[in-house]
Amino acid sequence: MKNITNSLVPFAASVLCGACLTVVLGLLMILMTAVGFGSGMPFLYFQRLNLPAISIALPIVGMVLFAAILVGISGQPAEAIKPTVIEGTTLSKEWKKEEHRLKAA
Repeated sequence: MKNITNSLVPFAASVLCGACLTVVLGLLMILMTAVGFGSGMPFLYFQRLNLPAISIALPIVGMVLFAAILVGISGQPAEAIKPTVIEGTTLSKEWKKEEHRLKAA
């Protein structure tokens, strides 16, 4: 599983960069259309390149990839994660006997 996770990381990073590039192109198209540059041609190119569908698909693919990577990373054996134990420390008998509860005001 770890090999698959390591191979998905570059692909997920490229999908993230592609999604950011799509956002920049969308903002550029909006600014060019608002100013009147090219008399509506930027919007035509935006639709011909199918950027509205790509701007939806890339983040979804990225979320799925990052979720798969997260599952692959967290699937480590239990031996790798051990609690920290300080040797020679014991709780006092008073601490064990006392009930620590919040008191109402």
